[in-house]
Amino acid sequence: MRLPVTIIILILSFLSCKEKREGKFEHNKEVDLARVPDSLELVANTFLKGDFNGDNIIDFASQVKNKNNQKNGILIIHNSENQETYVFGAGKEVDNMTDLKWIEIFETIPKGEIVAPELVDEETGDLLGPDESQNFKLTGDGIYMSVTETHGGGIIFWNGKKYQWYHIE
Repeated sequence: MRLPVTIIILILSFLSCKEKREGKFEHNKEVDLARVPDSLELVANTFLKGDFNGDNIIDFASQVKNKNNQKNGILIIHNSENQETYVFGAGKEVDNMTDLKWIEIFETIPKGEIVAPELVDEETGDLLGPDESQNFKLTGDGIYMSVTETHGGGIIFWNGKKYQWYHIE
């Protein structure tokens, strides 16, 4: 009887370890969805998990809709002691947009990827390709948003101090 109990305890101890298969460490607690501002509602089936701020702890992101102005956006909640929240769109400006209703593709870009904003000709509006002078190696997972047919969109990423937006084609 003692051996099966010991084996069960060892298995439970192993399963409760904080180390994930990728070498990341996670808090024992999940993100508290009560931290979602009352003015926002989560859009069903648009949740992402990733280490968005590069602290090796899995955070939460979702598309949201502002109940007051009906504008869509993105909410990020850090899985930290303070569970900081960040809202992009949903009435708040991000890259001259306040409504991100156009998002059809919503996914993570892995930490370590190099991203650059799209260069746009100021006179014609033509796309000139990535501005490699602004290459940035992601310190945390990025959040990529796009439209299916045109593949136009952007990426929100943590630059080490705050979230930043790059327009990407």
